[in-house]
Amino acid sequence: MLLSNFDEDNLNIDDINNILFTIPRDDLKNGDCIWVFGSSVDIEERVMVAVKLYRDKRAPFILFSGGKGKKEIVPEAKIMKEMAISLGIPEEAILTEEESYNTTENVLCSMLILERKFLLQNINRLIVVSSPFHIQRLSLTISRYMPKWIEYSFCYDENSSTSKKNWIYDSVTKKRVEKEAKGIVYYVKNKYIDDKNI
Repeated sequence: MLLSNFDEDNLNIDDINNILFTIPRDDLKNGDCIWVFGSSVDIEERVMVAVKLYRDKRAPFILFSGGKGKKEIVPEAKIMKEMAISLGIPEEAILTEEESYNTTENVLCSMLILERKFLLQNINRLIVVSSPFHIQRLSLTISRYMPKWIEYSFCYDENSSTSKKNWIYDSVTKKRVEKEAKGIVYYVKNKYIDDKNI
């Protein structure tokens, strides 16, 4: 079923699971850089995934992407960088993108950082880190804007509160996940991201 065929105002649990969690698992391949997307809520979880990937030598650099949210004083990327350094990641291995306000801007603004560091034509694979419920929108946004020759490994904490097995058990998380599923259908119908058969 195409994402555009869902009615975003009438989604049940199965619909939400299909929309958000028909996502790739980590293929365990190494990459040129670990690309971490900011969040006003899930920063610590995403940083921990990135730190583990770096320690496992999956990539020699980490790019943290995220500007200031509506209620934030410090850019999310800067917070994530400080957390990673406190966990032993060398500062010279960290890149930051601190201007973006949403997922589309994360991708577009990060592209410039990646171009300046590596030249995009030299990048073969990026290891992408976010929360489970965000991976679908993220992969569709990357597919829309990033160069087609770059491959991706998508990494996330499968025990996250926003994973398929956990999201329905917490009322706050449930609202976040429901909003994300509705948003994806809306974004597809309004051509912000490409449609997908799931």
